[in-house]
Amino acid sequence: MIPADADELATSQDIATKYKVSEANVAYWVTIEGFPEGWPSGPGRTLVRDAALVDDWLRENLPVYWAQGQDSDNPYGLPEGGPKDLVKLSDIAAWEGKALGRKEPVPEVTLRTYISRKKMPGPDRTPGDGKRPEVTERMWFRETAYEFVNRPRRMRRQKTSEEPAVAEQTPATAGASSERASTARTGYVDAQAIASTYSVSGQTARGWTRVEGFPEAGENGYSAAEVDEWVRHNRRRSWTAAQRRTELTGQAWPARPAAGSAADVPDEQVEPAPAAESSEARGEQTELTAEMIGPRYGVSERTGLQWISVKEKRDGKKVTRRAFPTPLRTRPRTYAAQAVDAWVKEHRPHVWAAAKGSGPALVNPLPEGDPLDLLDIYDFAEVLGMATRGEPLARETIHAYHARGQVPFADRTAGDGGKPRVLQDHWYRRTVYDFVLSRRGSGNFDARA
Repeated sequence: MIPADADELATSQDIATKYKVSEANVAYWVTIEGFPEGWPSGPGRTLVRDAALVDDWLRENLPVYWAQGQDSDNPYGLPEGGPKDLVKLSDIAAWEGKALGRKEPVPEVTLRTYISRKKMPGPDRTPGDGKRPEVTERMWFRETAYEFVNRPRRMRRQKTSEEPAVAEQTPATAGASSERASTARTGYVDAQAIASTYSVSGQTARGWTRVEGFPEAGENGYSAAEVDEWVRHNRRRSWTAAQRRTELTGQAWPARPAAGSAADVPDEQVEPAPAAESSEARGEQTELTAEMIGPRYGVSERTGLQWISVKEKRDGKKVTRRAFPTPLRTRPRTYAAQAVDAWVKEHRPHVWAAAKGSGPALVNPLPEGDPLDLLDIYDFAEVLGMATRGEPLARETIHAYHARGQVPFADRTAGDGGKPRVLQDHWYRRTVYDFVLSRRGSGNFDARA
């Protein structure tokens, strides 16, 4: 039935154009409960919808997509004020949360990570910069903050405002194919999860991600639904085989939870995999290939491969660090899962705690000191290393972290005009401690079900 007040009608193509998304996005939206129903119209009996109802639904459920379709410089209704008003990081966190449709602000550690990665502009004012009014913390001009919050975004699949972080499969509306309805999923995946889903090698999965037209990765990985849609159209054999395995085994497809807090951390830290409990107790694999080790504990494949090369370390006759377990086979390199679990639990306790959801887990407590003490990069390396692995990080390691933007933006830099004068990057003690406690496994985690 056609609504009597449907003044403006929109096809799926019209909706995709207005909100700057692909038609595949719109095809997914129509499977979500509550999306405005369509009806055939015109000579070609094209399916159309009430454009105003679609706009209202997006505003309520997917505000970031809705904002992309508004002809406004301030689609989120941010507070009015002068462009040179000074605002705090906490203000920006609240506005960013509003833009993402969240009830809570985005964690400040997330924004600090954005600054380190150059995805967010650095502060316009810093303590001791000699300008007026004097500030006691990093601050931004309102115009700088609003330009960041209202920025064009490379979109990931958003969950609706009332949808749980890992949603059940949403039944398709009338007219959608049963195949589409049976496979629609939410959440985010990385290359390893894609490989697991479709039973292809990690190299093949990474090759897919470089093919033109493959969904772009967002801050938390690839949209699981968009990847499914791409594989269904472009790798039909892999799609069909995955469907058959799902039907035979009844297993749910792996997907990472949606963005929250711990997801927004430096690149080597991806979302934790399910808790690394006894493999036999959960009926999982008892052997791991080298490429499976990192993702098993929620870190990158590269990190897992680096663990493999760890050698035994001794202090006289005392073994202070055990070598990584010996492989069961060398072609391919395969390891006993229980032996790897034991090694990670002992020598990477912060990673283990994140995978188990059992933190906090600091090898050594953080030293006491004034929050405004200035620490250089080597102090940073010592604090981080002693807290997470019981020994300072190597100089080349902390320099690599710094070069890749995996540590917070420095509070003080050479020539910034602050007091005391510094000749290189320095961080306040509180900045370093906030970073250490924000890393997976170092902070507080609720026990996972």
